[in-house]
Amino acid sequence: MKIVTTLLTAVSILALCGFVFQQAVVEGGFGPAALVGTVALAGLALMFATLTYLTSTRHRELVAKVMLAFFSTAASYLVLDLVAGWILIVPLSPPLVPDTFRHHALLPDSYAEIRQRDFVYLQRVNHLGLRGRETTVEKPAGTRRILMLGDSFTMAKGVQEDETFSVLVEQALQAPMQACGGGRVEVLNAGVDSYSPLLEYLYFKRDLARLNPDLVVLNFDNSDLIQEAAYRRQATRDATGEITAVPQIWQDSVYERFLSWTNRHLFITRAVLVYITRAMNHNEMTVRRVVNEAGREHFAHTLEGDVDRTRQWDAVFDSLHRLKTLTDQAGIPLLLTTYPWAHQVGDTGWVPGRFSFMQPGERPSTVSRDTIRARSAEMQLEVFEALPAFKAYSGTEPLYFDYDPHWNAAGHRVMANALERHIASRYLPAWCQSSAKAPQ
Repeated sequence: MKIVTTLLTAVSILALCGFVFQQAVVEGGFGPAALVGTVALAGLALMFATLTYLTSTRHRELVAKVMLAFFSTAASYLVLDLVAGWILIVPLSPPLVPDTFRHHALLPDSYAEIRQRDFVYLQRVNHLGLRGRETTVEKPAGTRRILMLGDSFTMAKGVQEDETFSVLVEQALQAPMQACGGGRVEVLNAGVDSYSPLLEYLYFKRDLARLNPDLVVLNFDNSDLIQEAAYRRQATRDATGEITAVPQIWQDSVYERFLSWTNRHLFITRAVLVYITRAMNHNEMTVRRVVNEAGREHFAHTLEGDVDRTRQWDAVFDSLHRLKTLTDQAGIPLLLTTYPWAHQVGDTGWVPGRFSFMQPGERPSTVSRDTIRARSAEMQLEVFEALPAFKAYSGTEPLYFDYDPHWNAAGHRVMANALERHIASRYLPAWCQSSAKAPQ
C-alpha cells in the first residue's frame, strides 16, 4: 500500500508542478478554472502524502478504506460525467483542420452532418476549401466573381447550402446581370468558423487572390474584435515585426489536449468550470477560448457601459488596411459589411440563448458602429450596414435560432436581400457597361 500511495504522491506533485508551469509561463496567468485545478492538484498531493505517512502507523486499514472510497467515487463520477457528455454535448463547430499559416481551415473535399440543439444541416466543402459547389481557380469567361470573406455567419452555420446568403445573393443577381448583357455572377463563400480580419487577410494573400474576384466582401462580425486580439497574441512575425502567420499551437501541449478532451466529453466538469469563470467575471484572452467557446466577451463591445477598446480596434483596422492594400493593388473593390446580432435588433430573437450571456434589460450601444464608420471613412473603405434591414423586417418568422446566436434561414434571406440590393446598385451598372464595351 505504501508503494502505491508514494507513487500517487509523486505523480500528483509532478502534475501540480507541470500545471503551474503551464499557467504561469505558457499561458501567462491564472484564471478561475486554473486556480481550481491548482487547488485540486495540491489537495490530491497533500492527501496522498498524508496517506503515505499513515501507512507506517496503526491506521493502515483506514488508508485502505480511504483509497477504496476515493477511487470508487472518482470512477463513478467519471462514468457519470462521460455518460452526461455523450448525451448532452453536441459538436460546437464544423470539421476543421489545423493550418500553420491561418490557424484553421475547413476540410477540403468534405461532407459533414452538423447537429446542435437548434439545427441539423449538411455542409459540403469543395476542393478549394470553400463551402459550396465545385468551381475552378480560373474564373469562367463572361463571369463576375464575388468573394465573400467572414466567419461562421458567412460560412452559414446552421443552414443548408441553398439557404446561405452567399447562394441567395448569387441567385438574385443573375437576372439583372443577364438583362443588361453582363453575363453571369458567381459568389464564392470563403467564410470559416471563428475567422477575424487578420486570418481573412492572410487567407486572401496566400490562397484567394488567385481566384481573381471582381469584388471582395468582408463581412465583419461582432466576435471579430476579441478574436482578432487573441490571434495576434499567437501570431508569428518576421524581423520587421510583420505578421507572417497564425499557426495553431494550442494542442501542442499535453495540458491543452487534456483540456480539449474535457470540453468535448465531460459535461459536468465543463459546466462547473464555466460557471466558476462566470461567477468571477473572468475573460480568458486565448485563441482556444475565443475560437471554441462562445461567451459574453465576444459581443460585450456592443453593449452600454463597455470598456475602452481603442487598441483592439487599432488591430482590426490594421488588418483591414493590409487587405485593402492588396485589393487596391489588384484593382479589386473591397466592401466591408456589418450586420447585427439579435440583441441589436430588438428584445426578441436568440431567446433564451442570449440570457446565458447578458442580463435582461441590458441595452446595445452605438459605439462600435460609430467606430467602424469613422475609421472606415479615414481609410476610404466602403461600408454597408445591414442593421436597418433587420430592424425593418416585419415578418412573423424569427431571424435567429433560439439558443445559438446565428441566423436561421429567414435571417439569411434578410441579409441576402439587403446585400444584393446594395451590390446591384453600386457595382452592376459598371459591370454591365464594361461588358457592353467589350469586343464581341
